[in-house]
Amino acid sequence: MNTKTIMNISVLTFLLVVASSKCSAMGRAERVSKERAKVLGMEIRAKASGTNAVLLELEFKTEGALKLFSPENNSRVELTIKDGEKLLLGDAALREKRSSSGSVVVSFWSNRAYLDKIVLIVFVSGQLPGGAYELRMSDFLEPEKSR
Repeated sequence: MNTKTIMNISVLTFLLVVASSKCSAMGRAERVSKERAKVLGMEIRAKASGTNAVLLELEFKTEGALKLFSPENNSRVELTIKDGEKLLLGDAALREKRSSSGSVVVSFWSNRAYLDKIVLIVFVSGQLPGGAYELRMSDFLEPEKSR
């Protein structure tokens, strides 16, 4: 084989590995209930702003099941928008901040009318099996109570 063929095979192999690992993680994401979120040390907060907007925050400590969460090993929190199971927007990585206590905090603004469509997925790279936790805002918040 020539160098170009080897290079093409190498790039294709890399892309297949990356794509399949992300897809398999999403396929095995654990849907997190309010009770499970407490066990994992995850907290969802909603702060009203004006008549239609709400600031949503997810905070969690990097301990227990989330101890391997770190940007160095490609762990992340992604925002996804779904209509039922139909994907409308995916793979929007949220910028994380560290609180003074060392917890990870991500936040974003939303219109209250879309709370039932918002899903956060916490990917913890290096954790098997799964390593992905799905938090649907509709399981945690009610649009009329986020005022």
